[in-house]
Amino acid sequence: MYSLYQNFLYISSIIAILLSIFVFIKNKKSQISFNFLSLSLSIFILLFSYAQMSGTYNLDIAFIWAKIGFIGIAFFPLSVFLFIFTFIDIKLKKSQYLLLVIPVLFFICLAIFSDLVIKEVAPNSWGIYPHAGKLYILFIGYSILMILFPIYNSYKYIQNNEVTSIKKQKVIYMMLVYLLSLVLFLFDNLFFYDIFVFEPILYLTTLFCLVSITIIISSYNLTNVKVTLIKFLIFIFMLFLVLILSNYILVSSTNIYISNFLSFMLTIGCFLVYKKVIIKTEEVLLAQNRHYQNLLIHAASGMAKEHNLERLLKLIAIIVLKTIKVSFVAIFLENKQEQNFEIKILRSFSNKTSELMFSYDYEHPFVNFVRHKEAPFLFDEMPQYIAHSVILPFRAALVVPSFFEGVKGFMVIGEKNNKDIFTRDDISIFKMLARQTSLAMENCLFFDEYKQAQEKIFTAEKLASIGGLAEGIAHQIRNRLNQFSMISGELKYEIKDFKESNKNVIDSNTKLTNTFNYIDELSESLKNNVEKTDDVIKGILDYAKIESRYRMFEVFQLKEIVDLSYDLLKVKHRLSKKLKIISHFEDHDVFFGIKSQMMEVVYNLMDNAYEAIDEKFSMLKKDEQLKFVPKIDIFLIKKEKTNVFKISDNGIGIKEENVSKIFIPFFTTKASSKSGTGIGMYIVKRMVVENHNGKVWLESTYMHGTDIIIELPNI
Repeated sequence: MYSLYQNFLYISSIIAILLSIFVFIKNKKSQISFNFLSLSLSIFILLFSYAQMSGTYNLDIAFIWAKIGFIGIAFFPLSVFLFIFTFIDIKLKKSQYLLLVIPVLFFICLAIFSDLVIKEVAPNSWGIYPHAGKLYILFIGYSILMILFPIYNSYKYIQNNEVTSIKKQKVIYMMLVYLLSLVLFLFDNLFFYDIFVFEPILYLTTLFCLVSITIIISSYNLTNVKVTLIKFLIFIFMLFLVLILSNYILVSSTNIYISNFLSFMLTIGCFLVYKKVIIKTEEVLLAQNRHYQNLLIHAASGMAKEHNLERLLKLIAIIVLKTIKVSFVAIFLENKQEQNFEIKILRSFSNKTSELMFSYDYEHPFVNFVRHKEAPFLFDEMPQYIAHSVILPFRAALVVPSFFEGVKGFMVIGEKNNKDIFTRDDISIFKMLARQTSLAMENCLFFDEYKQAQEKIFTAEKLASIGGLAEGIAHQIRNRLNQFSMISGELKYEIKDFKESNKNVIDSNTKLTNTFNYIDELSESLKNNVEKTDDVIKGILDYAKIESRYRMFEVFQLKEIVDLSYDLLKVKHRLSKKLKIISHFEDHDVFFGIKSQMMEVVYNLMDNAYEAIDEKFSMLKKDEQLKFVPKIDIFLIKKEKTNVFKISDNGIGIKEENVSKIFIPFFTTKASSKSGTGIGMYIVKRMVVENHNGKVWLESTYMHGTDIIIELPNI
């Protein structure tokens, strides 16, 4: 019989080493892994030595192996002490390490060189086993203190509100495991006093400790602590019931076969009772979890009915926030143009974070980690350096990736308000919810794309009709415009010649002078309006031909196109010297793009800037006009992959309700007396976005000015 017990000890010692290797490989750089390794080695020494002791018939050799095995026993409490302190982030000094090692060495020396700790070894029904010496009781007291003291510190550690829920749960599980291990450790030590007649459960005690700690270190999907605590108490009760009754049966029975059969039946019966009690306990304690899980399933099934993406995201956030009662919910969606994941919804019970907007680009370590995860995972599963790179207004607990059916995004969920952890069942529910929300979001995106497509078709048809008419009517209109231009020019020259040849007559007659001046103004106005009308036609024709225009990318100096645009601006508006054009770039700074199109873009933006300044100037009082300094600032910011071009003015600005309409075709904020056609900014956007694969946006404050920012890819 003892040979079977010996095999159990060998197998358990090998498992102890394998578990330490597994933990060490998974967390090579962690101090916890090294402490777990020392714990596993102490258990390996104990189990292997006792296996050797049980398998020999020579009591002297067995006594030597018993002393070697005690080395493992002596280091077990110290290993537990160091492991727990490392786990709860308490660092010890070298002097403290020395004080902890001295008692261990003291007991080992007593065991090796005297019989005060291990008096002898004696054969039993299962094999040879040690008997305790006079001072062994001191070692038991020392072991209790070495395990209870760090458990007490663990209890203080979990009172800290800065500790995450997952870490708290892990510490609680660890406390329960070591409390049970301590009880079983003391129970095993009673065999040293020859109290029981059945086999020691030493290998089960040590394996329970190692396997449980391995799960706590390596796994994050832990069960509810309340359920675990109840299971723990029921397990302890059943275990001691089986051990006590089995011992009573073995002592009372005269037939070993009948006693073994009764012990076996008792074990099976207790296991069945334990299983039923556990099922009922889970139903009672997890009733609230089951309730909100069912609510989530029901809510997920109805999400497909929502066709508006913004409303859908709000619905998802509110359902999760109110149903599970978590601190916050944040939903990120991919923005392919910006190459990042933008936060679309951020909801919390405080409602103080709804205006916060931030994003994580594709290269962010958090995004890389999320993109490689197919299932929801706990935030604490991420490596520390990634977790520290995530900036959120609340402590995150769960991340739910959603990369199903082409929709890319993820949801970050805060801790539960009752500080419970997210269980395996919760994660399974969120995995299903992620798929349902992905399908619902894809549905919303489809409807949005459908609406955008309809709008594009409508706009394209309208613009196509303009483009088709433009060529046909341009010739006819320009013929008339040429006639008007010639008439106004001839009229001006005729007036000029008449004034020069009849200067005395005109100067002597005030009415005649005023009449000729008025006619001169009319001819000038006619000429200006002809030019403005020609600009309108040119803009329409340019837009109609934008797709067929010859495109040639080249490197050119920014100063060149700014100077040319300024020259055209001076001709068009007869600029005064008071306007300041301030260039915030070097003369040799270059740009990469289609020169003709960028020339048109820069001129258009400078023209808009000047007209905004002129409009603001006309609205100022006379004393304010004297102080007002009109200026246009032009910036060039060079980045690694892009060039950012910005034109800033201190003009009238744009009202908040009109900012989103600026790039819409045929929308203009200019007065009817100005030359606003409403397609200039739309053409600018198409040239930048479609032809240069860039970005354009604006920032404006009414009565303070406008910034137009263009970002173009670098060479």
